[in-house]
Amino acid sequence: MIESKNDTSKNLEKALQALKQAQQRVANEKKKQNEKKRKAENHHKYIMGGIIVKYFPDCYRYDEGELNRILPVALQTRECQQIISKIKAESRETIPPQSTLPNAENESEGGTE
Repeated sequence: MIESKNDTSKNLEKALQALKQAQQRVANEKKKQNEKKRKAENHHKYIMGGIIVKYFPDCYRYDEGELNRILPVALQTRECQQIISKIKAESRETIPPQSTLPNAENESEGGTE
């Protein structure tokens, strides 16, 4: 009777340890995904900032509030709207639907871990 209690408690301890390990793996995976997302967002911000500086070098003379007033107006001009429409049309012609891209990405990532 005592031996069966010891076996049961050992099995329980093993199961609890396995649970903790699984929870840690889940937490680590979430951390990796958040890090990936943050890196992609930061890269995008860096690129966008570079574009603004390249085509609007005077941007350093304005604070954030002033730029928040300038950019929406600039983007609403007829010329800007025409080029945006043209670019969107071109991208629809050359880029495959996005629903297929994440699947291919997940498959390639799964083999490397």
